[in-house]
Amino acid sequence: MSYHRNNWQQVANNVAGFIPLGRDVMSVVNTVKEFTDEAGLSRLNYVADGHPVVERPWQPPGPPPNPARVEEVGRLAWDALFADTDRHGARPLLDQVGNLLVPLPPSELDLVIRRFGPQGLLRWDELMHVTDANEEEAYDFYRQQDVFNWLLRTVSPYATMLIGDSMPCAQPDYQLNDMDSGSGKTPGWVLPEGPFAQVDGAYMTEGWQRVSASTEAMSWQDMDQGRFGTCWMLTAMQAVLQANPSYAPRHLRQEANGSVTFTLYEKGRPYDVTVVADLPMVAGGLYGAKGHSSDPRYAETWPGYYEKAVAQWHRGYEGIANGGYAGRALAFLTAQPVQEIDISSPWVVHEIADRKARGQAVTVGTQGHGSDRDTLMGGRLATSHAYFVKEVDVPGGRICLGNPWGDGASRKMWEAWLDFQDIQRYLRHAEAGFTW
Repeated sequence: MSYHRNNWQQVANNVAGFIPLGRDVMSVVNTVKEFTDEAGLSRLNYVADGHPVVERPWQPPGPPPNPARVEEVGRLAWDALFADTDRHGARPLLDQVGNLLVPLPPSELDLVIRRFGPQGLLRWDELMHVTDANEEEAYDFYRQQDVFNWLLRTVSPYATMLIGDSMPCAQPDYQLNDMDSGSGKTPGWVLPEGPFAQVDGAYMTEGWQRVSASTEAMSWQDMDQGRFGTCWMLTAMQAVLQANPSYAPRHLRQEANGSVTFTLYEKGRPYDVTVVADLPMVAGGLYGAKGHSSDPRYAETWPGYYEKAVAQWHRGYEGIANGGYAGRALAFLTAQPVQEIDISSPWVVHEIADRKARGQAVTVGTQGHGSDRDTLMGGRLATSHAYFVKEVDVPGGRICLGNPWGDGASRKMWEAWLDFQDIQRYLRHAEAGFTW
């Protein structure tokens, strides 16, 4: 059954034709709404080709700062940052800075970071990449990320933004995709005003009948891919959330200062990635993953922070934005073995049903190469695109695919039912894994 999120404007536009002067009234309403929306965007903290750095309310935990200690520790740490690396070595200097700053309470660490400013933070970032005689960096990626995680969770919102703006390796960078790069659009970053997550509202069928939606604050229905080619990792999250609704709250959290931490797995070991609270924004809308709107004032932001954390782990959005294999995402989401499903088997529908009944997440990939702009199956499927298996109709021999395009998809492409012949013809692979 095809269904989508309901909202007052959507309902009003649909019933306007049945009310005298209804369409005239809605024309005026839509015009006014468009004007106020454009005017309201100007209040956002947005920076073209850069990151916002603004004060936001923050109540530091722990004792108030000791100005004398801040002054002394800050001076010693500054001297260590700018000491001669040929004489002292980059790694010992970095360790010295860490030993000085780690014991500080959050209020004092925040003041030291502010005093470092862009010059000191950039030097700190550069020091991590100084190589030794063996061409090894002073801090490897994991140690670097541990430093960023600690800083971004501890200091004020202003200082987190200062770190994100002044320490290049603390933030993943991005470029416009091929479709947008020549359009005159300017990439930038925004501090969204929308909620991190919210409980879903009503969903309606095409016949305007209410259907039950998830009551989880972070659910699979909240995924809208955006402009990066990250369907493979977004739909894997959808599959995991449908199979295990408690997954997201245990792996994705917003810290007290607004930064966001996501726990992923590499070779079965958990790693935290903490990111700054700004998100990519282009032409007035969020450029990456989001909830049910691209408007940064209202969109649920947790999908964008999940995408950003994975981009940080892959050294930038470029590492995830050109497509991928959903099975790889299932592995770093769950740390569980991922198994290939033989889609040529005459029992493939039964196998998928059995796997889902046992709590496994199931993802698939469609035929095609390089782009999801073309379609298959009479326009119901995108080529070279990742989906998750949303429902299974065993008596009918069918599976239903969920599209990570969310509200950005047409009703025709929101979900697609495939029988055995369709599976053979249009799918390239399928994979499954436990989510617990």
